Amino acid sequence: MRHERGKMKMKRGMIGGFLALIGSIWTLAIGYIAGNNLVSGWSTPPGRFLTTVLEMGLTWLFGIAIALTVLGIGLMAVELFRKEK
Repeated sequence: MRHERGKMKMKRGMIGGFLALIGSIWTLAIGYIAGNNLVSGWSTPPGRFLTTVLEMGLTWLFGIAIALTVLGIGLMAVELFRKEK
């Protein structure tokens, strides 16, 4: 019984790791694309980078990437601090 709980904990931790990895790769890819195509005119808030992301239409993809990263890190943190009974 204890072995099965450990497997489940490991499985959830790995899922969180993969989600965080995928989200990080997407975030870096969008950052690279937007960084190489910066706009020439922008206002202070939201700034040059986010204005570029908005104009390229990558806002929803950038949001999903950040959400995946946060969700993955959250899953790993929950599994790390969960107490076994």
